[in-house]
Amino acid sequence: MEDTSLDYILQEIKERIKAPGKEVIIDISVFPELNKMVEVGRIDFKPVYYISDTIYKLFTKAEVDVQYYQFISDLIRKWTMRTVDFRLLSKISREKEISGIKFEPITREMVDKKVYEFCYEKFKDEKLIVELSPKINILGDVIGKILGFAKRSNMPILMLNRKLEIMIREVIPVFDAANTFVDKKQEFFSAFILIKRTRGVRLAL
Repeated sequence: MEDTSLDYILQEIKERIKAPGKEVIIDISVFPELNKMVEVGRIDFKPVYYISDTIYKLFTKAEVDVQYYQFISDLIRKWTMRTVDFRLLSKISREKEISGIKFEPITREMVDKKVYEFCYEKFKDEKLIVELSPKINILGDVIGKILGFAKRSNMPILMLNRKLEIMIREVIPVFDAANTFVDKKQEFFSAFILIKRTRGVRLAL
């Protein structure tokens, strides 16, 4: 049985992030644990967490139109049914740093263009087509930025469940994906969505 306690998760992160300033992309499945992960004194290293800038844009919109909180909720429910601290997420979106831990936005300019465009087209939810001047496919945008940035930066993705992996495998046919991103199926899985299981934490490299 997998150990998913917070202490174990933090230890796993510590093993992956050996020195201050190391960087990791966080999957939306991590959001329910953010409030614990940023507690002062909880960890003795200061990683940099990368989050899709679309999350920040949604919170900015929600400050003037509360219906955007519903879009944020619908997006998060794609990954988890657990409680997420919206006040903390909103604070992160404004300040980009909490307890010395930095949160950096992933923008379109930072990602692999082909990976982003493919994900944007393949991953859709009609409830998550949102007016952000212009309208944007939130689900495809967020997944495209997570995977596109991982592809371009070779940075690990921290996941606390398999929802992203499942969505990828359901939406992207093996041969279609292989032909889109790389020449061989084996190279696709090893370079794009390989999941390394480390009990409580899964990292996609």
